[in-house]
Amino acid sequence: MKNLIINIPFAGFYESLFSAGIDYAEESTISYEVEEKGRNPSKCADAFYKTASYRKAHLYVAQKYVEYFNGYLESEFGLDLELTFESLQSPREYNFETDRIFCFINPVKAQLLRDAIPDEELQIAIKQRFTSRSGFISSYVNDLRGWQVNVENWDYNELGTLLVTLLGEGGDWERDIFEEMQDRNVFDIAFDNCVDWEAYENFVMEEE
Repeated sequence: MKNLIINIPFAGFYESLFSAGIDYAEESTISYEVEEKGRNPSKCADAFYKTASYRKAHLYVAQKYVEYFNGYLESEFGLDLELTFESLQSPREYNFETDRIFCFINPVKAQLLRDAIPDEELQIAIKQRFTSRSGFISSYVNDLRGWQVNVENWDYNELGTLLVTLLGEGGDWERDIFEEMQDRNVFDIAFDNCVDWEAYENFVMEEE
């Protein structure tokens, strides 16, 4: 049985909790460099800017996010969806959209998720997400009755709507996931792994 693709709710890396997590990890590293090695903070920041692959950090955080997102769904809703990371898509510019995480989901798990969502709640979410308005032309039918009955025929946006419906508006689910990731040093590891430390040291030494 072929896996499906689902777009999971994610705030992205533009002025979000998750971008702040990476920024804080970098700031903490700079503080260490200054306090322990007596280095100039602006030179350290410049060196990191030139030698760190922030895309690599984003990719690591996105992969770990899927893991913690799974855990949240299981602990809060009793749903073990076994989502696995498929890709991270980032816009060239953040004017109109942000980063998106796509996952693989088994059709049986997708149906389990669908069964957990009342039709009335799903209909409200579909209406909100897929009704055309000024500046937005929807390519989806904004009525559940116009959707395929079999979730195996749904695309990643339609399947993602199930998660949007399940989580609802408001709530602290995103912060809960972020805080657990922060407690497990996900952002520190992401930043540490994205730096070319040999190049960083060479750059800093040249500047000293």
